[in-house]
Amino acid sequence: MYKFCEKCKKKYDLKEKKCPVCGNKLKKEYTEEEIKEIQKENDDMSVIMNTMFM
Repeated sequence: MYKFCEKCKKKYDLKEKKCPVCGNKLKKEYTEEEIKEIQKENDDMSVIMNTMFM
């Protein structure tokens, strides 16, 4: 995962809160592997929640 400035189109480390060049707030960007892992966790949680409320 890294942070991305939409105005400057540059990538920065996670420790940065604002773009050092323009001062805009940075947005988190995930890699494909991280997105797949998050989707898997969400799918697992939805199954757990559905079985608990039935």
